Amino acid sequence: MPKSFASLGRLARVGLIFCTATLGVAATEPATPPAGLTLRDAATLALARNPALRAHGHELQAAAARRLQAELRPNPVLSLDVEDVLGSGEFRGVRAAQTTLQLSQLIELGGKRAARGEVATAQQAQKRSEAELARVEVLAAVAEQFIHVAGGQHQVALAREATRLAEETFALAQRRVAAGSASAIEENRARILLSRARINEEHVEHELLAARRQLAAFWGATNATFTEVRADLFLRPARSSFDDLAARINRSPELARWAGEKSVRAAEVKLAAARRRPDLTVGAGVRRFAGPDDVGMVFQFSLPLPFSDRQQGTRAEAQALRDQAEVEAAGTELRLRTALFGISQELLHAATELDALEREMLPAAESVLQLAREGIERARFSQLELLDAQRTLLELRRERIAAAVSYHQFVIEIEKLLGESLSPESTQSTKPAQP
Repeated sequence: MPKSFASLGRLARVGLIFCTATLGVAATEPATPPAGLTLRDAATLALARNPALRAHGHELQAAAARRLQAELRPNPVLSLDVEDVLGSGEFRGVRAAQTTLQLSQLIELGGKRAARGEVATAQQAQKRSEAELARVEVLAAVAEQFIHVAGGQHQVALAREATRLAEETFALAQRRVAAGSASAIEENRARILLSRARINEEHVEHELLAARRQLAAFWGATNATFTEVRADLFLRPARSSFDDLAARINRSPELARWAGEKSVRAAEVKLAAARRRPDLTVGAGVRRFAGPDDVGMVFQFSLPLPFSDRQQGTRAEAQALRDQAEVEAAGTELRLRTALFGISQELLHAATELDALEREMLPAAESVLQLAREGIERARFSQLELLDAQRTLLELRRERIAAAVSYHQFVIEIEKLLGESLSPESTQSTKPAQP
């Protein structure tokens, strides 16, 4: 089952490429997932079709509409007043009616419209930051599930290898019992282990099917039409030091979202300050007097007097929310740096575990199994020693798969925090799947 995969450390590189495009549109989107799905294929499909990201697209459109509305001037008001009608005496009916047709306009003072536009612009930028953060989170989730599927494929291959070894052991036990060199207990023990191996193989196959469908759900598919993911699970990108990673934390998408929040709060403070100054309403019109049938001009000037309400509460609220955003942004940065340190330590441990498994433990376990096979053929070792050697080798291979999955998941967690790749390489590698 050959698989090729641009190192899982490229997740953020893929993410940054697509974060500059229009939300919901991905370059060279495949019409259907290819049979051999790469991470780039999965990311492209998710960016184009993920329901949550498509919802962010509509939210960005709504933010643009709010900005347009915020920058509009107030409409003029046309009014018609009719006075001295439906009374008594000479004011009966409409004979003495005075009719006034007037056009008035609210004039916003203190830069309110500009300040309102700044708030809407900052809110629109904040929505873009939230959309970028959502993209990174979706890409990270896609990559994590992609790794899970890749690990599942290796687990299936390992389960099939375990079944093959159990079949060989059962056949060997049958030959030994037939030759009179072993008891029926040995054959029954081998038969039980073979049944367990087959049950486990079926179990991991079902888990892989479920994992593939969960991956397809990221681009809104109800079925996984691809047959495999193409990945070199055991390829590891070069690691960076914690100091280098910490120096890049300021580019985190989550911190960028908080920068947008602070910009919104600062603009709201300016708007609240602008609202301290009352607005002027001016108007002019024509009044017709019914009796003499004369016409006169009417002028209007109105200005609220801010004796009590000077927007004190609004200004205090805006300043408090601005200060809160500053504090929460600092707290988020501290949390990210702390999380980054913990994840980098876990990544280091996973790398150390993989190195020990691949360089020391697995070669030794394979050598022990070979010796056990030779020894049981020469009647120097018992079946239990052979089974123990097989079990040890299979357990170590499972640990290797789990460690590789953990390693790449830690890489993705770091890239999710930073919003960029840990490794500058962009070449693909090809490596056959190993049990």
